[in-house]
Amino acid sequence: MPQVEPSVLGALMEAAKDTVSYEAIAVVLAAADISTTTAAAQQRDALLAALRLRLSGTGKAQGFTGTFPGDSLKGRSASLPEGTADQLEIWSAYADAVNTPFVRGRLHHLLLAAGHGRKHDHARGAAAGYLDAAPLLLAAPRRFAGLRRATECLRWAGDLARTFNLKDLHKRVTEDMVALVERVLADTEDDPGIVDGLLEGLRVQRYDIRDFAERAARRYASDVHARVGFLKLLKAEPGPRRTDIDIQIVSALLDAADADVNAGFRRHLLLTQAATEARDRGLSELRVRAEMALQNTDPDSLGWTRIRCGLALPRALFNGARAHIDAAADLRDALWRTTADVHQAMREQADDARVQEGLLRIPRTRINTAGPVQVTPPVDADDNQAVELQVLALDVLGHLTAHQLDHIHERFAPDEAELITALAHDTVLPQPRARTLAHAFRYFWLEELDAAACIALPQVEQILRQLLRPRVPIVSAPKGQTPGTVDQLGSLIRSMPAAGFPADWSRALELLLADPDRGMNLRNKICHGLIDTPPKHHVALILQAALYLLSHAHDHRTPAPVTQPAP
Repeated sequence: MPQVEPSVLGALMEAAKDTVSYEAIAVVLAAADISTTTAAAQQRDALLAALRLRLSGTGKAQGFTGTFPGDSLKGRSASLPEGTADQLEIWSAYADAVNTPFVRGRLHHLLLAAGHGRKHDHARGAAAGYLDAAPLLLAAPRRFAGLRRATECLRWAGDLARTFNLKDLHKRVTEDMVALVERVLADTEDDPGIVDGLLEGLRVQRYDIRDFAERAARRYASDVHARVGFLKLLKAEPGPRRTDIDIQIVSALLDAADADVNAGFRRHLLLTQAATEARDRGLSELRVRAEMALQNTDPDSLGWTRIRCGLALPRALFNGARAHIDAAADLRDALWRTTADVHQAMREQADDARVQEGLLRIPRTRINTAGPVQVTPPVDADDNQAVELQVLALDVLGHLTAHQLDHIHERFAPDEAELITALAHDTVLPQPRARTLAHAFRYFWLEELDAAACIALPQVEQILRQLLRPRVPIVSAPKGQTPGTVDQLGSLIRSMPAAGFPADWSRALELLLADPDRGMNLRNKICHGLIDTPPKHHVALILQAALYLLSHAHDHRTPAPVTQPAP
């Protein structure tokens, strides 16, 4: 074992005076004037490593990570086992020499975690050090920081005493925690998080914390989340007592939501939590109350700030789209040319996950502002970033399509009869329906976008149903008392690949019209009155969808029927 350098030991104990943070000790020690010998420098570096390692978790999950001095990869986070044998010997020497319990507890804890020396001795040394440090931390000038650190030390000591069956220290931990809980509950300024940490520590020590939890719930009644947390600590057997606690939990959330109707998104979260708790606890009346309040929430009251930026597409894209229409031989050809291709973002993505790296890959909850209702995409749903790119691609495509449709009007100025002739198809769009769809185009060119969208959407579904009818099953026969059904738009779109349609267009139409989670969902939003007037480029995409489907009915691109297996 190395000889302790007096200058380093003195600097360490001086740095630890009235300090409640290992990092603060490390900063002072690093700047201290010590002996310039190699041994002193090596010992200081080892101690700095010990002070800057971070303890994560409690109990058996405890572990230390941090950055070791002299690491060739600067800033790399290293785990404790990567410490050298020389460092462990230095920690062991100073654990016996230092008289500051806050540091002594840390050094013994590190040696225990590293498996260096006798585990039982280091467990007792660490637990005793933390216990001795707690009252010193509580007396530190930085009162609140000392209180938090003392709470942590007591919990670490409790974990060690329980794990290594140190009965005498276990009793002392419990007594000190109880005394500190009493002290904190009697104070008018302390954070409820302190009490929560202490009660969790006592609960792990198998101490009956119900009285403390009940007092804390009353003491911090003004903080709804703290109150709910303490009420949840009041474990009770099924019966009147359990029901009373459940009602208090949900009522606290509802009362907090009702206390300020202008609380914005916070109120929405409180109501959502209340509805969830009421559902899980079988409180149907309170669940209805929460859900009715949610249902009546005005999306504009959520307190969101909408940040919008203009989409400035290169002029060359519009010129190319215009030239594509200029090359058309007649009106029908020009209409079909708006459906020549869908954006490549709709196509199958590469399996290389690195292409999609970044924060946008993190699954996210979305808010449907028409509700508002929280929507979480299925676990097996496509990657969020890929879907966002596809929706953005559709948005860009809509601007180009709107430009093309306007240019068609400029070039051909079609009247109703000409539009009907161009659109009509004997099977999928007979003359009466072609007249209806023609009205949608005319409203679009008159900037009556609501009318154009509401007229075109049912025609899109009807055209698709007629196209799929001879190729895939879209009708289910009645069974017993169950009536037969006809597939609706979402199911029809998902049946397109089986009928021979390109998967990229099927995906585009699903995101455009029928995906309620992350797509535009225009069919539902418009037909159910969930949005105001849709923007022009979105209406252009609806008209483009009708044209795309009609183009398959009119020319050689119509897919071959899929042979169905014999029943």
